[in-house]
Amino acid sequence: KPKPTLATPNELIAALKKNKKASTTFDGFSPSAQREYIEWIVGAKTDATRDSRIAQAIEWMAEGKKRNWKYQ
Repeated sequence: KPKPTLATPNELIAALKKNKKASTTFDGFSPSAQREYIEWIVGAKTDATRDSRIAQAIEWMAEGKKRNWKYQ
């Protein structure tokens, strides 16, 4: 049974709009790959952590990497 889709955080949407390459990569990901990034960002307990995770996510997506790219 597929999991329901998660709402993309507004901060991530804004960051993706500023980086065309990362946006294209994110849009090309499967729903599960998008979910991994969204869950990681939403799981941050502080705003500072969320901001740093968004920055890291944009950097990795601009390079075409999935969330757990180190383990693939």
